[in-house]
Amino acid sequence: MSETPSTEPSFPRKGELSESSLVDLMEPLLVSGLVGTLALRQDGVVKALFVKQGELVFATSTLRSDRLGEVLMRKGMISESALEAATKSMRETGNREGETLVELGILTPKALFEGLKLQVEEIIVSAFQWDQGTFRFIEGPLPPQVIPLPLYLDQLLPKALDRMSS
Repeated sequence: MSETPSTEPSFPRKGELSESSLVDLMEPLLVSGLVGTLALRQDGVVKALFVKQGELVFATSTLRSDRLGEVLMRKGMISESALEAATKSMRETGNREGETLVELGILTPKALFEGLKLQVEEIIVSAFQWDQGTFRFIEGPLPPQVIPLPLYLDQLLPKALDRMSS
């Protein structure tokens, strides 16, 4: 009996972004329907893109400028003084930034959701600009802090391409 070749797309599980761009990695990864984390590393910075059954659902970053409060401030959703108050409260309570912003009345839950979506989109768009560094796909359940968001790669790619050309 001869084996039928797999029709499932394959993609490298780890490698260099200089050899396989994020654009080249995403299509076969999403088509595969896998669940897991695509970890990108460059100059001590880690960006993690979380995929679930063919969808990009969340992203995180170790860059300070990618933190929720920083993104909300850049987008004009909160003031610098509101961010400082939230940071002080977070140190005292140990709560997460978004939770603190809602508890302090700085954001409504709906505004927090929109802010999280903006933050995640910013992280993803900036990750597409990386042409150096390493990547590694870790298959498995997503961490509990991942909040699946409605993200549409076809809307994010043009933003990434615009930034790359400017």
